[in-house]
Amino acid sequence: MIECMKLHKPIRQMEVGEEGYLQIGSLLNDERGRVWLNLNGKVSENYGGLLTPAVKRVDSTDKGFDVDTITVVTPYMGISHILHKVPDMICLDEETESAQVLSVSEDNHSKEAAGASDVVSPLYNIFMNTSVFNEVLIRTSVPEVIRGEKPAFSGVILYGKGGTGKTALQKAIAQVYERAGAHSVELNVASLSEKYVGSLAHNLDEKIAEINNVSIKSGRPAYIFLDEATSLVISSEAHNSSGMDYYQEAVDVLKKYISNYPNLVFSITTNAKPDIFDDTLIREGRLAPVHIPPPGEEERKAMWKHFMEKHDVVKGLNEEHYTELATIIPGKTGAFISEFCRSYVPRKKLAMETAAAGSKNLLDALARGSYVSLEDVRRKVTFEGIKEDINALNGKSNEKNPKSRVGFI
Repeated sequence: MIECMKLHKPIRQMEVGEEGYLQIGSLLNDERGRVWLNLNGKVSENYGGLLTPAVKRVDSTDKGFDVDTITVVTPYMGISHILHKVPDMICLDEETESAQVLSVSEDNHSKEAAGASDVVSPLYNIFMNTSVFNEVLIRTSVPEVIRGEKPAFSGVILYGKGGTGKTALQKAIAQVYERAGAHSVELNVASLSEKYVGSLAHNLDEKIAEINNVSIKSGRPAYIFLDEATSLVISSEAHNSSGMDYYQEAVDVLKKYISNYPNLVFSITTNAKPDIFDDTLIREGRLAPVHIPPPGEEERKAMWKHFMEKHDVVKGLNEEHYTELATIIPGKTGAFISEFCRSYVPRKKLAMETAAAGSKNLLDALARGSYVSLEDVRRKVTFEGIKEDINALNGKSNEKNPKSRVGFI
């Protein structure tokens, strides 16, 4: 595979056409979740599992590297807020910018100076009903934040079934706030409750007060979002019926801040229905309940197109192909489509390597060192094959968990 490599070598010294496996520390994440390649990192012929993704040098330019970032185990990747200022780092994220080497001198502009199109770009990856989408943006004061004005509303409660994009929407709005020079903070109910039962209200109050102080001192609004925080939006009657009345103190903390501090905007997601929401939490001027429905055909079509292209699953698809994919399994959510496209090529790669080893056992293939390049995998992927695999997966998937998988597909 890589004849010239004995153990390790710097990534920047790879020859055109050379392939190998990145060693731990060669990939990093920035604060936006983008993946960066360190040209001073090491590459080797030794495969070490999902922590050592495949890399190939495709041309002699500084950005001529093809890295299989899809199969990387993210928790083991480093996080840095200054990667855009570090020389010899290449951004591999296709969503926000093409691969490029940045130096300190090339990044002198501030977030405040970013163009409006750059500020709102995270929202272009959200696919949902236009009316619903617009209402969420209005209620989270996105227009005002982009214009540098004071928030017009206090926030939202996003409710609906799982997998409809509530969490992705929350995080996209958080990125918009940050790019506009404002603040965003995610609060986790489990983390705030970890010390002892009853600590949630105290810790929540402490965190929000801290965020509020930062916001006031900077003169910029703060977006506070909590994912799957049903316990913080339901009424005291609902809490008591569940034996969780101690959560009511935390709900009261939210009431203290929401609308009383106009610089704070809140967003909470839940699978609960609004008939059990705390009435005082959703009264006029506080949080607006917004239902996030499953994606319709047009939204699913847009999702298939976006994620197929993002993960480079197959070339040459047209609008008719995407329409067919949108109708083939109408009940599926964005979570299913995203996960299918993200993992399709890596799973095909493992299937081909296992077949090449003359076995049905992945362990045998790994032990024998079977290897098939991503380029070879993608050459054999067809639209008809994708449809067959979708139908096969649909027949054995668990409807309650669209991410459940069995085997290579």
